[in-house]
Amino acid sequence: MNVDQIYPHIRVVLSIILGLGITKLLQGIALMIEQQRRHSWSWMHMAWVAWALISIVTFWWWEFRLVEVRHWTFGTYLFVIGYCSLYYMVATLLFPINVADFGSYESYLIQRRRWFFGLIALITLMDLFDTALKGEQRWHVLGGAYQVHTVVMLMVAGLGMWRSERLVQQGVALAALGYQAIYFAAEYFTLSPD
Repeated sequence: MNVDQIYPHIRVVLSIILGLGITKLLQGIALMIEQQRRHSWSWMHMAWVAWALISIVTFWWWEFRLVEVRHWTFGTYLFVIGYCSLYYMVATLLFPINVADFGSYESYLIQRRRWFFGLIALITLMDLFDTALKGEQRWHVLGGAYQVHTVVMLMVAGLGMWRSERLVQQGVALAALGYQAIYFAAEYFTLSPD
């Protein structure tokens, strides 16, 4: 099978997983609107929901560059699918099946913060390998902003993972969303995947 046949297959699998992540986030938002009394709203939680939506959309956009990978192995395929699946896991942690034992989505996130921020750290580290997979020129195109982004997200993950105070968690959520939005605007509106 040549590489031109492999990439469309991989793209379909990525689209399914990422589509499930977006669906989970949008269904969660709709459920909060539909059942306002049952699900307490929190701007900290919604900041992470917005962060996740932006992250999934930009990940999906940049995975177009996988078309340039000329040598696919089953291991490379599993890596990309595993990396993609982490975004679905983040979406699932943002909208678990039942938060009644925790009182609210915000309390749930704070209590499950090590899992949540651990996934963010893992996504950030796996992105380094994903970028390398797409070729050395990707590093040059992305420039210094990419390295700064990596450091900032690892700092966000570390701080969020180890500090449970509500004010710290709210600050981390606001900082992450603000930074992701700025990074998205600066990088993704000026660069194309071509």
